[in-house]
Amino acid sequence: MLFKTLPTQTVIGLCALFACTFTALTSEVAPVGLLIDMAQAFHIAEGQAGLAVSAFALMVALGAVPLTILTAAIDRKRLMLLSLGGYVLSNLIVALAPTFLVLCAGRALGGIAHALLMSIVSAYAARLVPPKMTGRAISFVYGGTSLGSILGVPGAAAIGHFASWRVAMLVMTGIAVLLTACVAFFLPPVATSGDASTNLPSMGSRKTMRIFLMVVAIDAIFFVAHNMLYTYVTPLLLAHGLPKGVLSVALLLIGAVSILGLWGAGQIVDRWPAAGMFAGGMAMLIGMGLMYGHILSGWGAVASVALWCSGYSGIIPFVMSGAIRARATRPDVAGAAINGGSNLGILLGSALGGQILTWSGFNTLTPIAIVITLSAILLAVLNPESFPRTLHSSEDEAAS
Repeated sequence: MLFKTLPTQTVIGLCALFACTFTALTSEVAPVGLLIDMAQAFHIAEGQAGLAVSAFALMVALGAVPLTILTAAIDRKRLMLLSLGGYVLSNLIVALAPTFLVLCAGRALGGIAHALLMSIVSAYAARLVPPKMTGRAISFVYGGTSLGSILGVPGAAAIGHFASWRVAMLVMTGIAVLLTACVAFFLPPVATSGDASTNLPSMGSRKTMRIFLMVVAIDAIFFVAHNMLYTYVTPLLLAHGLPKGVLSVALLLIGAVSILGLWGAGQIVDRWPAAGMFAGGMAMLIGMGLMYGHILSGWGAVASVALWCSGYSGIIPFVMSGAIRARATRPDVAGAAINGGSNLGILLGSALGGQILTWSGFNTLTPIAIVITLSAILLAVLNPESFPRTLHSSEDEAAS
């Protein structure tokens, strides 16, 4: 158990960081559940509205690793508060945006805040715990991103359904304000690592770097496949006959079921990485496959999306722990690389998905997402050094 031997203040700090990553991911993915309403408000196509997701992801993909390195010598808590302030401003701009261009500018600002936050939390967690617990602490903190990616869409959609998409973003603004206050009062300060110019991350051997880069690549490919369809999950479900009035309830159920994938991954992530990756990928593949054409409709389609999202949520802990376990660089840089790769996948998936949806519809988009998912599964299976069949306790401890 991670918390068993840690002092109470450290546990509070780790939980605060978990809350930060949860809020960060919820802010990132909230527009997915509000996409139709946003498109209608600005009189644009749903595929174009997906740029609200792409603008955010672009900033993260470009900034995650550089910011991790460049901010190494700056006070961690001050940077944390600055990045949370960025979320507050970003969500407020989105909520009040008079035009879609202003909305995308607000989302881009949120992406910069996100890249900065994710460059902080992993290093912050590493400094709160003893060196031998670094990997596990970072994995726990990044668990907030998994939960946020699962619950953020249905939560925002539910608020949007009962109020409006602007109210949903104002709620996100309020959550960010509350979290900023909590972090200011309760998060323990930590020391910086000194002069950033002397704190450049060392790289491992050519072999460990190849393993590490393969993990990041597989992560990015899974994210491309997922976000090609999931960015447009609301029009996808409507196309499969689900009434608009129950859309927010359906997304909430999908999020709740998806937590099972995250829970299941937690049971085997330190024992059978290969089996976990394969199971998660196959759940995605089958769930997406059942969304092709009109094999299922109504609540059957909801169940199919829930299966696919359960598989996706289960993959996230495996790629994060795999990147750290490769020992090709510092755990915080490894976490930032996964964050950058994930957001590159979000960027490419949402942007390409929007174009394909606009020009060809779901009959073309769904098969392409299926093929990309299959390619990611095959890469994971063919790279046992990145995702071993079994892990021994000595390997896990070394990775931590």
